[in-house]
Amino acid sequence: MPGLEFRVNSWLASDLVDPKENEMLSSLTIAAGDVPLTEVNDVFAHTVRDSIHVPMYLAVRWLLLNWWRLRWEPRPAVPGFDWRKAHSMAAISSDYAWPSVTFDSDGDFIHVQARAEQVADVAAVRYLRNIDVRVPARQFEKAVDDLVDVLEVRLASRLPDERELREVREELREERTDPTLAHECKLQALAGLHPGTADPQWLISAIQLAREAGPSSGDEVIAASTTMPDRLAGARRTLAAMRGSPWVVKLDPSVDVPLAVDDELPWQRGRRLAAAFRARLGVRQGPLATGVLEDLLETRLAAGIASTTGATGTGRRALAGGFREDVDRGRTSLLPTSSRRTNQRFYVARLIGAAIVADPADRVLPVSDVQTALQKFERSFAQELLCPWVELDALTDDRGTDEAGVQEAADYFEVSEYLVISALVNNGKISRNRLPVDLM
Repeated sequence: MPGLEFRVNSWLASDLVDPKENEMLSSLTIAAGDVPLTEVNDVFAHTVRDSIHVPMYLAVRWLLLNWWRLRWEPRPAVPGFDWRKAHSMAAISSDYAWPSVTFDSDGDFIHVQARAEQVADVAAVRYLRNIDVRVPARQFEKAVDDLVDVLEVRLASRLPDERELREVREELREERTDPTLAHECKLQALAGLHPGTADPQWLISAIQLAREAGPSSGDEVIAASTTMPDRLAGARRTLAAMRGSPWVVKLDPSVDVPLAVDDELPWQRGRRLAAAFRARLGVRQGPLATGVLEDLLETRLAAGIASTTGATGTGRRALAGGFREDVDRGRTSLLPTSSRRTNQRFYVARLIGAAIVADPADRVLPVSDVQTALQKFERSFAQELLCPWVELDALTDDRGTDEAGVQEAADYFEVSEYLVISALVNNGKISRNRLPVDLM
């Protein structure tokens, strides 16, 4: 798995007016593994190089000021100006040709994305790389810390009286090492807020809500609240609806393999644990029958939901899931989302995955569309549990991936066509433009 490095190759002479920029002008390479994200075509020099000439002071200041959001905030479905300002290096300043590199987090990994330019910018450099890589979050933290260390040495020798950057880093160091402060900063970042800018009452409410949900699921609830019209209030009502739902199931699944493996991506973890769980159920091949799920959960699906809710379905929710009233016995109240059998099968499959990896102290098993590691894991787990990739691959090799082939696969595995298409896309078997608009 590629690492991340901000490498100062050399300090450059300059005549910039601002002493911080003048003394900190550098040749900078940003690399993911052996691939330079900063590879550029220098039009004036008629050469290609893997470094850019920028004032490191500005880059480090941006990384420190946005550290919490870079470390924890997921990418929204439609990134807005505020999100891009905190996550794209192009927003560092308008005076230099910063790369179009964005960082977004799922909590476990940082997604590093670079985009090539078609034409040179006003600085006469053109970025050449299209890159999408995921690096473990601890490697991102180390890369930033190492870069700040380099700059602090330079500051000590060239601008010993400079205090701003030292104070910013000291404040961040205190936040990272104090568990209470770190938790508060993390919650604010998950909600798309810079630490210290949240209204005090919002912070109190967020802490209480996260505590009610649980040590791990609380983060998920706060992140999902950003997609709800009334945010924390809406999330709180959703948790109350979960807790009061009459649809009670048994959710105490387990597997005979390690729950986590170092540097394992969420989708890899989901696929591995789903295969282990199928083996535990004795269903190593073929569709997972609805009856097996119903016996496992001690409930009925479509008919059972309709009879207990008095409705055919409640529609898509920004946040759904279950509330664990009795963790030891696995008794969990589930919030209904649909009466369609294929949707229910996928929904409860996600919840089985969530229950397998949940912290024992988590009361909520959240299901949402937020791009966190848990939600990526849940979707991968459910997909592999219901529709194992090796079998889907073989079936679509035989029957095709056109509309009829997709429908046949969906009918065979008792899943939606959406699930089949997304599995084929995620595994590179068909083009991404086959995805329905709401899945792209």
